[in-house]
Amino acid sequence: MGNPYTTQEDSETLWFEQSSYVATHLASVGYGIHIVIFCMVTYYTLAQRKRFPQSKAWIAWLVFNTLLFAFGTINLACSIRFNENAWVNDREYPGGPFAYMVEQQSITLLTLGNSASILASFLSDGLLLYRAAILWDFTWWIIIPPAVFYVACVILSILTTVQLALPDQTSWTPLSLPVWIVLMILPIWLTALIDAKVYTGVSAIVIESALPFTIISIILLGLFGDEDIAQNLFVALMVQIECIAPEMIVLRVMLGRAWTRETIAGARKGDRDRCQPGDRERDGEGAVLSEMRFNHTSHLEDSTLGTGSQSEYSTPPGSANEK
Repeated sequence: MGNPYTTQEDSETLWFEQSSYVATHLASVGYGIHIVIFCMVTYYTLAQRKRFPQSKAWIAWLVFNTLLFAFGTINLACSIRFNENAWVNDREYPGGPFAYMVEQQSITLLTLGNSASILASFLSDGLLLYRAAILWDFTWWIIIPPAVFYVACVILSILTTVQLALPDQTSWTPLSLPVWIVLMILPIWLTALIDAKVYTGVSAIVIESALPFTIISIILLGLFGDEDIAQNLFVALMVQIECIAPEMIVLRVMLGRAWTRETIAGARKGDRDRCQPGDRERDGEGAVLSEMRFNHTSHLEDSTLGTGSQSEYSTPPGSANEK
């Protein structure tokens, strides 16, 4: 005997609603992980402030980390509220939840959520671009192409957000496809650049190249190209991963394990004697990663984002037991 309470909607409409509903729960799981990472990064960043009060680099990292967390929070909150409207608050909307989710894409709530996710992508891709530039020693013919792609991403994202905010617009706007392609190809490109330059442990590659975000981008790119409704499952989750990936890189910076140009030079040349024994540490795969000293000199003023110098720093060897 069949379920007498089952919906009478067609299978495609039902799958759209189901995927949209499940997507919010998947994103909530990602947000739980995001909270943990955010707290860890904040803790170690503030610890650097106490240990090395002469440097102001921690401020830039703290602001960067906080903005990513704020954008991830706003996006998820807007997504939850939008689904609540579709299935609870506005349940009598003509055509039901499906019609609401398709026809109400231009409301302020979703515009805010879309804007937050786009701003998060700017920060995430910007950090990847910056680190790729560092690892390739700012080689112009390697860095300029993805930098131009990054600018295109910014422009197209802004135009799409504006277009989605206009009345009578849905998520399928003329600009949607190129924006999705640019947003997903750029991290894949930057990941390839980073992985091509670095020869070190698997754990370091996964974190510093934002590999999880790249994998989700590849999956979404395929689903989006096929116009598969399953893409709904990953869109909200991708925003959380997009925020977590750069925060994990910042965490490695705070722990003194981030890749530097010296790391790459030492790894490629096999020069294990370039640092003192106390200056070395091993990642999870046993690869030697040289540290960037946190000096108590005027060079500290250069350890900030955007100065052209490396922003990686760590505690001096042997200082783990200091109070």
